[in-house]
Amino acid sequence: AAALLPVLKINKTAWWDACGVMGRYSAAICVMVIDQKAQNPDNPIKNPGGYLRAMTKRAKAGELNLQNSVFGLLKRDEEKHDA
Repeated sequence: AAALLPVLKINKTAWWDACGVMGRYSAAICVMVIDQKAQNPDNPIKNPGGYLRAMTKRAKAGELNLQNSVFGLLKRDEEKHDA
């Protein structure tokens, strides 16, 4: 995930904050989710760093559900292949 940070233009401070709040594994999943969403031609994320900060804020408040994010991406991919 750390290798994607410069590609997505996510600064290291946002990454470190995410790691501090939710741990490295969850932060890595967030970056992978952001990477996939940034590549969505229908609705790409325009500010990946801001998106990671928003996810970190939700995690800190106990409101982040990474499972839904991952399953949502899988469902989107499945629907794309079924079409």
